[in-house]
Amino acid sequence: MSTNGSEEKKTVYTSGVSFKIITAVLFLCAFGLIMIFSASSYSASISSTTNYDSAFYFKKQCVNIVVGFIAMAVLFFINFKFIKKLCWIVYVLALASLGLLFTGFAISVNGATRWVVIFGVQIQVADFVRICVIIFMAAIISRNWKLMDDWKFIIFVWILVAIQAGAVFLISSNLSSAIILMLMVFTLTFIVSHNWKLHLGALLIIGIGVTIFLILVKNNLPLESEIDNYPYQMRRFFAWMDPERYANSIGYQVLQSLYAIGSGGLLGKGLGNGTQKLINIPEAQNDMIFAIICEELGLIGVAILFIMYGYLLFQMKKVVKESRNLYGSLVVIGVMLHITYQIIVNVFVAVNLFPNTGVSLPFISYGGSAMLFTLAEIGLVLGVRMQQINPKYSKGK
Repeated sequence: MSTNGSEEKKTVYTSGVSFKIITAVLFLCAFGLIMIFSASSYSASISSTTNYDSAFYFKKQCVNIVVGFIAMAVLFFINFKFIKKLCWIVYVLALASLGLLFTGFAISVNGATRWVVIFGVQIQVADFVRICVIIFMAAIISRNWKLMDDWKFIIFVWILVAIQAGAVFLISSNLSSAIILMLMVFTLTFIVSHNWKLHLGALLIIGIGVTIFLILVKNNLPLESEIDNYPYQMRRFFAWMDPERYANSIGYQVLQSLYAIGSGGLLGKGLGNGTQKLINIPEAQNDMIFAIICEELGLIGVAILFIMYGYLLFQMKKVVKESRNLYGSLVVIGVMLHITYQIIVNVFVAVNLFPNTGVSLPFISYGGSAMLFTLAEIGLVLGVRMQQINPKYSKGK
C-alpha cells in the first residue's frame, strides 16, 4: 500500500502476546488460590460463619475467578471504539454508582459502607469507578491530544478525575482508591504531555503539603486510650506513624504483618507452615496476604510473584507499543497504572511504608469485586490487542 508515492510502513506484531497475557493472569490467579487456601484454611475450619469448611474462601474465590473471566470475555468482544463513544455516560455512571451507597443496596463491612449487593453479587463501588475512570481518561485525552501541553486543559482533566476521587473518599471513606485514581491521572498526563514544569510544580506543592501534614500528625500523636475520638482515616495515620504505640489496637495488624515478613527469610517456613495467619493476622486472605506469602515462601516466593507481575506488565507494554490507535494505547496504559499502583500500595502497607488502606493485591487477595473488575480490565487490554491486529482496525485517536 502506497501513500503519496511512498511505501507505508507496515506494523509488525509480536506473536502470542494475548496468549502470554492470559497465561500470566492464570498463573497469578492460581498462585492466589493456593495462598488464599493456605492463609484461610485454619480460621475457616473453626468458624461457624464458614460452616467450618477449611476450603470456604478457596471455593468462593474459584467462583469469583470464573465470573471475572466471563466479564473479561464480554469486554474482549466489545469494540473499544464503541466504549469510547460512551465515555461521558461512563463518567456519569461512575458517580451514580456511588449514590447506591445511600440506598437499600448498600451494606457495611467492618464499619465501612463501600459495598452494594445487586442480584446477590457484592460489589465494592470504588472498583467499578476505577475501570470507568480508565475508560474516561483514555477518551478525553485521545480526543484532545493537541491540548495535552496546555496547562489549563491538563488541570481540567485532573479536576474531572478529582471529582470522582473526592466522591469515592467522601461517600465511601475509601482514601486508598481516591489516591490511586489521582495517581493514575497524574501519571497518565505526565506520560502523554510535554508540560513537565506543571507536573513538577504539582509534585512540589503536594510534597510540601503532605510533609507538613505528617509532621503535625507525628508531633500530636494521641494516647492509645484517646484514638476513638478521632476519625477512622486519622487512626490509620496514627498507626502508620507509630504502630508500637498502638500495639493493642490499630497498630496490631501492621505489627503482626511485619513479624510475618521478617520471619520468612530467604526460603520461608514452607507453604502452609506460617503461624501468623492462625490468630495474629485477622482475615489474612485479604489485604495482608502479602505478609503470608513472605512468611511461607520467603524472598524466593515474593521474587517469583513479582517476576510474573513484571511479565504481565511487559506483555501489556507490547500492546501499547504496537498499537496504531491512541485511545486503545491509553486504555492499556491506564490498566497498567492501576495494577502497578495497587501492587505498590498493598506491598507498602504490608511493610508499613504506607498507612493501612485496604487495597487488595491484584489477582492474589481474596475478593469477588476486585477480581471481577481487574479481570474486566484485562478484557479491555485483550480487546485492544485483538482489534489492533485485525485488518479492519484503523489508525486514529
